[in-house]
Amino acid sequence: MVRGLNAGSHKLNGLGLKMFTDDELYDIHLATLDVLWNVGVRVDSAKAREIFYSSGCVVDKDTKIVKIPAHLVEDAIHSVPSTFRACGRNPKNDWYCESNRTGFVNFGEAVKLIDPYTRQLRKPTKEDVWDSARVCEALDNIVVYERCLVPEEVDPDVGQVYVVEAFLNNCTKHAYIGMNRPENIRAAFKMGALVAGGEDKFRQRPLFSTSTDPISPLLHSEHAVDSLLQAIELGLPAKINAMGLAGGTACVNLGSVLVTHNAEVLSMFVLAQQVKRGYPMVYGTSTTMIDLRTTISAVGTPELALFSAAVAKLAQFYKIPSWVAGG
Repeated sequence: MVRGLNAGSHKLNGLGLKMFTDDELYDIHLATLDVLWNVGVRVDSAKAREIFYSSGCVVDKDTKIVKIPAHLVEDAIHSVPSTFRACGRNPKNDWYCESNRTGFVNFGEAVKLIDPYTRQLRKPTKEDVWDSARVCEALDNIVVYERCLVPEEVDPDVGQVYVVEAFLNNCTKHAYIGMNRPENIRAAFKMGALVAGGEDKFRQRPLFSTSTDPISPLLHSEHAVDSLLQAIELGLPAKINAMGLAGGTACVNLGSVLVTHNAEVLSMFVLAQQVKRGYPMVYGTSTTMIDLRTTISAVGTPELALFSAAVAKLAQFYKIPSWVAGG
C-alpha cells in the first residue's frame, strides 16, 4: 500500500497554492450549472442520450444537445466516492486516491520519442512501449502507470490493447489506459481477468482504469461515451480528462475555460452516476493553451500549471480525487 505526500494541508510546514476562496469556487460551480442547463453538452451516443433523458434531462434529438438540471449535477458530485484504491498486481503497490495527498505519474501519450541509443527522433514501437512500462515499474516516485506511448506499427484502432499487453507483462502498479472503443475495453478486461485469476477477482481489484476524454467545447464523442458505459458495466474505474485549448477550442480567458471544462467533466459524472451510483471516478485535466503562432497545443506552459492548480482546488471543493497535468 502506498500513501502520497500530505500536500496543501492546514499546517505551517507545507507549501501550497491557494487559487480560490470557497466563495469563488462556489461561483464557478454556479456558472457551470448555468452552462449545463442553458447551453448543454452535445452527446453523440444514442445510448447515453437515452440515459440522460430517462434521468430527467432535456434532450434535443436533432442537435443531440443534452441540458442537465442542477439537482442531477449536485447529486452526481455527492455520489462520486471521495477516495478509492488504485489496485496494483502487487498489493504493496496499491495507491490510495484520497483527500489532499499527492502522488506523481508519468505523462502520456507521446507520439514520438528520442531513441535512447541513436538520439534520433522517431515513432514508437511495441518494444518501446514494453520498455517504458518497465521504466515506470522501476521508478519508486511513479505511483501509477499511464500509457507513455502507443506503438505505431499496429492498427491505431487497437493500439491501446497492445499498451495493456505491455503493462500487464511489465508493471505491477495500477495503470490508467484510455481506450477509444468499447470492444477494446472488453478485450482489456479479459486480459486483466487472466492475470488477476478470474473475472470476479479482477472486479474486486481492477488492475487498471480507463480514461474518457471530452472534446472541447462541450462535446462527448460516441466512442468515448460508449467506452465509459462499457467500463462501468465491467467494473473499471474511470478518469474524465478534458483537454481544452485556451484560445483555440476554448475561451482565451482561463476563468471561462475553467467553467466549460467543469461542465464537460461534471456532465460525464452525471451520466456515470445515473448508471451506477457510487462508481469511482477521477476529475482529470490536460487543458492548456494553444500556441497562436503554430496552432499546436502548448503543453508545459505557465498557463497549464495555473489551470492544473485551479482544477485540483476545484476537485478538492467537490471532494473528488483529481488528476492534473504538470507544468
